Amino acid sequence: MTPDAPFAGRGVLVTGGSRGIGRAVVLAFARAGADVAFSFRQDRRSADAVARAVEELGRRAVVRQSDSADLEAAAGWVDEAARELGRLDCVVTSAGGTGSIGWEVPRAEEWTGLFRTHVVGPYATVRAAAPHLRRTKGSAVLVASIAGLLAYPEEIAYATVKAGTISLARSLAFALAPEVRVNAIAPGWVRTDLTRALYDDPRARGAIERAIPRGRWGEPEDIASGVLFLASDGARFITGETVAVDGGELLAWRIGLER
Repeated sequence: MTPDAPFAGRGVLVTGGSRGIGRAVVLAFARAGADVAFSFRQDRRSADAVARAVEELGRRAVVRQSDSADLEAAAGWVDEAARELGRLDCVVTSAGGTGSIGWEVPRAEEWTGLFRTHVVGPYATVRAAAPHLRRTKGSAVLVASIAGLLAYPEEIAYATVKAGTISLARSLAFALAPEVRVNAIAPGWVRTDLTRALYDDPRARGAIERAIPRGRWGEPEDIASGVLFLASDGARFITGETVAVDGGELLAWRIGLER
């Protein structure tokens, strides 16, 4: 390892790596010297573009279309990634999606779908990766949300399952200790395709910015920086924690959209 490439010689797996936060995480690890395997659900064109970007950085990219919430599929994908990369030092679960607005709105299938994506998927991936991570004394980072740390009735299903992601990270940290560290990262408002409608609305964007002490939305690269820290040797004594990367929004929680 070198200061310019702190993850040189390491292998990293990222779920949901073709867009948004996942894409930024994949590219950040590649810039830091890692070879990266990542999965995507539907957007093949974006996945191929990310793979090319990784290869242009001189790193290896392994790409697979996969449903990370399928326990058997997750096991096969993780083993393939470890075999192709030669080793597995870190797993980042970034596959995600949002829910409907209004606490009375979500139906049973929405609850089930979000739970599979944000709890079952990360569990399946980390469970499959555990033998590999134990060998390398590696780590896992689960992408949660500050919505999982607070009351958020506007997206009650999403907030509830993200709280589950945080709880999962803590339980996995205990289960896989002492060899493997597991942490969660909790983004605030981040400018991605999932939040494009709000960001493109000047009124909504301004209201949210006023609720963030740093005065701006997060960028996917801001979250990726936090993920790299938690995966790094600098965080070697941190496990079972949830790190908010939200520009200070948790300091005084305010629902950003005025009614």
